[in-house]
Amino acid sequence: MLEIVFDEGKDALFMGQSCKMQKLETEANPTWTQARSFAQKIIENNAEERVLKVQFDKESNIPLFSLAFCVEAYDEKTKLETLVIEVSNSKEMIAVFAPYAALNNAVRYMRDLYHMEEKEAYADIKRLGYLGLQVKEDYIKKQITVKWQAGEKLKYYSAQTTNAAFVLVGLFKFWAITKADTSYIGIIGNTAEEGEIIPNLKSENEMIEYVINHTVRKNAN
Repeated sequence: MLEIVFDEGKDALFMGQSCKMQKLETEANPTWTQARSFAQKIIENNAEERVLKVQFDKESNIPLFSLAFCVEAYDEKTKLETLVIEVSNSKEMIAVFAPYAALNNAVRYMRDLYHMEEKEAYADIKRLGYLGLQVKEDYIKKQITVKWQAGEKLKYYSAQTTNAAFVLVGLFKFWAITKADTSYIGIIGNTAEEGEIIPNLKSENEMIEYVINHTVRKNAN
């Protein structure tokens, strides 16, 4: 898994060792597609580097692009292990990046489920109680209910296909990690029809984009 490090140092150094340093010019208000395509190119061009230090031209873009780097590094096809990002205030950037880090965790889990055998994936979903989620299976209705209990405000999601179920679980993992102040109930099953029905997304990339657009990008332009 790619490690993201925020560093106030302006030299091409990491942990006292020299590393490659690169300046990155990015789009203003980038879309997720633009951010991911950009990250893919940078990773491919630095495939032999274990540590890469970068300087973004716009600090406001750092959280989204950092997430894009993590998503692109999921398959671990290059030697890149650590992305060091120069920032003016590392403590502030860590706080800003926190929900994106949580989202990266949720997206990775969703993708892990996607690549598992279906039976194994559903068994794994039932073990999510350690996050504070309530997971209950109804054998008669052939449904799995996932709950995040927080504030009085309540939202429903439902998933009627396997890929939609994995997306739903990705969303719930994000809300659990970030301790969302809204309560959520998700229903997985062929007869699940309450609340927002998650579409049957055909590809892994569509699933990733859906989760991002319903979490950290929900209120973006």
